[in-house]
Amino acid sequence: MARFPLMVVRSLMVLGICSGAYSYCRPGTIECATLGGCLYTSSICNGRQDCIDNSDEDICTGNKLRVIPSTTTTTTTTTTTTTTTPAPTPPPPNNVEESEALGQKFARTFNDTLHHPRCPKLYTSVGNKCLSLLYFVKVGWGEARALCSAVGGELVRYPSASEGEFAALLKYLREIGMTTDFWVGGRYTKDTEAWAWLDDAPMDLGSPYWAVRHTDRCSSRQQESAPDGKPEDVAYWTNTSACYHYEQAPRRDSHELCAAVTFRHYFYISDEDCLSVRSPLCEHVPSTAHDLTLASNP
Repeated sequence: MARFPLMVVRSLMVLGICSGAYSYCRPGTIECATLGGCLYTSSICNGRQDCIDNSDEDICTGNKLRVIPSTTTTTTTTTTTTTTTPAPTPPPPNNVEESEALGQKFARTFNDTLHHPRCPKLYTSVGNKCLSLLYFVKVGWGEARALCSAVGGELVRYPSASEGEFAALLKYLREIGMTTDFWVGGRYTKDTEAWAWLDDAPMDLGSPYWAVRHTDRCSSRQQESAPDGKPEDVAYWTNTSACYHYEQAPRRDSHELCAAVTFRHYFYISDEDCLSVRSPLCEHVPSTAHDLTLASNP
């Protein structure tokens, strides 16, 4: 009697040739898939139909059992990659109209600041002075002075006798909406160790000319007080108070030795670095050898 290996028997069970543990067939025989019936294992794949349902031959290829491939479950993981497509580069803006608008604004400002019928060309009337506000030029203090000389003037001066003239300048700069910083004709001179205008007249270092600025350090204010120093004397309190966080320019022990009027200080005078760049604020000087009315042909 032929015997099939255990693996073959299990295969037959998978295909339904025998019912395994539930078979009523005796040892050495197997049950047909359907309709019952038992047969010897030697009858499988013998070319004859021994089971009514032909299940003993359906599992064969020729005289051999058909190879039953193993079943493998494959899990496929799909990875989704998101690719960000860069936005297309926008075309360059057509800024011709914007540039023309800026030119028109410049022309209006130019007419407001560099033209007046009673002043030479490139100068306008501010108070009783003819001033040239070269706001479109940015240079150091020494270069600003040279530019003023080239157009028949000098960096503007405001001696103590011209207090009303300085107020007229502040009013004018605010009215025209100016935001440019300007050099003026004052500087610290090492010879006298003092601040002076270009004609060597001393500069008033307090109100109404110089800016008041906040400082992190504590500073004292020295004011003359009554000899007895009574508490009701205001100067007594200013001299004995613990700390002041505001000071009026120029700053002490400073390396900023040139005078300017700046937008951030509401155009009051402040001490600035002479090599920093600002615009020249020129005053016309009729007696200068370089007096240029610019009305004649070049």
